[in-house]
Amino acid sequence: MRSHFLLLLCFCSAPAWAEEDRFFLDMDALGSSDLSDTQLGGYDGFLEDIPVVVTPSKIPQPRVDVSSSLSVLDGEFIRRVNVQYVEDLLQFVPGFSVVPYRASSQIVASYHGTQLDQYRRIQVLINGRSVYSVGLARVEWATLPLNIEDVARVEINRGPNAASYGINSFFAVVNIITRSPLETLGNSVTAYAGSQGDMRLYGQHSGLGKKDWSYRASASTTKVAGFDLDADGDERHDGHGATMGNVFLQQESSDSRFDLDIGASHLKANIDPSNYESNSSTGSYDTNDPLRIVDREYIKVGFSQQTSANHELKLQYYYDQSDANEYHETLLNYQFYNLIFGGSETENVNDSYELDLIETRHDIELQSTWQASDQLRMISALGYRWEKAESEHYLSGIARDEVFRLSSNIEYRADQHWVLNTGAMLEHSELSGTFLSPKLGVTYKLSEQDSLRFNVSKAVRTPDLSDQHFRWHFVLSNGDSSTVTYADEGEEEEKITSYELGYYRYWPTNGLSLDIKLYHDEVDEMVLSSKVFSALSGTDAPIEEGVTEDVIIDGVELELDWRSRSGAITRFTYAYQDTQTDNSTLERATTPIMMSLFSSLPLSDHWSIQGYYWYGKELGGRDYQVANSWLAYRHSFGLYSKATFGTGVEVRLDDNALVSRNNVLEKDAYTYVFASLTF
Repeated sequence: MRSHFLLLLCFCSAPAWAEEDRFFLDMDALGSSDLSDTQLGGYDGFLEDIPVVVTPSKIPQPRVDVSSSLSVLDGEFIRRVNVQYVEDLLQFVPGFSVVPYRASSQIVASYHGTQLDQYRRIQVLINGRSVYSVGLARVEWATLPLNIEDVARVEINRGPNAASYGINSFFAVVNIITRSPLETLGNSVTAYAGSQGDMRLYGQHSGLGKKDWSYRASASTTKVAGFDLDADGDERHDGHGATMGNVFLQQESSDSRFDLDIGASHLKANIDPSNYESNSSTGSYDTNDPLRIVDREYIKVGFSQQTSANHELKLQYYYDQSDANEYHETLLNYQFYNLIFGGSETENVNDSYELDLIETRHDIELQSTWQASDQLRMISALGYRWEKAESEHYLSGIARDEVFRLSSNIEYRADQHWVLNTGAMLEHSELSGTFLSPKLGVTYKLSEQDSLRFNVSKAVRTPDLSDQHFRWHFVLSNGDSSTVTYADEGEEEEKITSYELGYYRYWPTNGLSLDIKLYHDEVDEMVLSSKVFSALSGTDAPIEEGVTEDVIIDGVELELDWRSRSGAITRFTYAYQDTQTDNSTLERATTPIMMSLFSSLPLSDHWSIQGYYWYGKELGGRDYQVANSWLAYRHSFGLYSKATFGTGVEVRLDDNALVSRNNVLEKDAYTYVFASLTF
């Protein structure tokens, strides 16, 4: 049924491209994003008023009034930077790294580091829908039914914000906002191919219906070749392919809005074969090239109503489910088999097993936005979330949780200089308990273009369902079941108190913005766990819950963004991080210095050149440097029809494996071509 649903989405998505191509935008159209779903109108103004943002408190605010550190990647930057996947945008945000770890399909986008595998300390939202996984805490980027061409804007709250977004909004919140169908009317298709074997094809169609309805259907297919070799020089088996589709419907009137968002994806990922033990003469290992299949789907419905000039109500519901299966064929040494599976074999055993995990979430929220006066605005929300993880392999059954939440955020303007931004969220988890997450921010406006800010906030990261309910075992196709590694007492929640001081300045006539952040984070009971199957002695055994550390992180971050009247763009970010710990695992998972530089320069009405550089010091214990440059040509066929073609090269400037010693590419450089057509 799920595959039929995906095929229907793909069939509905005629190859198409919006009125704006990915590399050039008309300057008078740079404020066209219609994002009333987040209470924002056209705020991507160029050389105009101060930009307006929504993520810190869910209240639309001029960025100069905000008390939290925020990065904004607007539509123009997203089209110009020419990356193929949404998560890759985050490498242009101070303090973020985006790299694969165990396989090309397992991308880790992290802020402040602290963990290399299955990173679990940021909250990621797509149009207000959390995509943080239920069973095994992580954001599985490769399975998200989301195309970068459909994204209007990404706002990143660089700091805890559980007061607005709840449990697990720990180090940062990534808020991805998609484009209105009204922005993408027409058809478009875009294609990408690289010499390393990667390819991607995307298409969309948007149109207008009756009675203020608009719609968009989009789909894409992707192939990623993966790495070439491991640390021993053996061939890797970690490439992947994905297909995804979305349908977005909306109806708008002067005082209300309804939207329906449906999406599905299918991931087919190669997994490197596993070795299970090496203490016997033959060992136990996979005999096939394992394959991981993930089907994911979601439905989101939203309705907002302006009940008066000063009050709006919004109701939102969404459902998200991921169904993952991994198939292994194995040869098991008979001694190992007898010990783990309780057998009495005298010869080695050939058999197979599956890793299974179904993760399901239902979430509903009622939100009220009220402007009490010219000085006071308040946004309050009441929400409920139901989560379930089902797995024979990891849980020996089903685990569930229910979360109730109540939040309120306030903006109070004491006078023309002082702005108070404060709020809190109270949450009750049936599994983990009750938590209060407050924040207090103060902004002093030096002028309408620059301000000083101070913010203090608290947040928690609760254990996922598997942390609390692990009953990890292997079931062979012949029905034999192994010993069990189980969660004894489960993990405790992590806690953070974050202090930040910042300065923001915007020069509208020059198209220049500057943001500086100083921060001090105090993390209590950070869990440094690496789940290992421990029931290897013939009896069930508790899982090693991991070391807990109290960690202090200090640092400074800088962000500079410049847009010239000629159409040139330059964006520079720098982050320095001092993680105070003696734990070598934690040190290896943090990056003390990160830097990015992007520039785009129009050469004529048709030609432009772009490029970026990214540097991470000791990323996974190894320096990482990469440069990418490309040349693009655009031709217009009329009012709406346009074509863009280009070619580029990406070069690694270091000689290291990428994060993991097993992530080795034989060539340091590769070339690629791309094209898009709007009609």
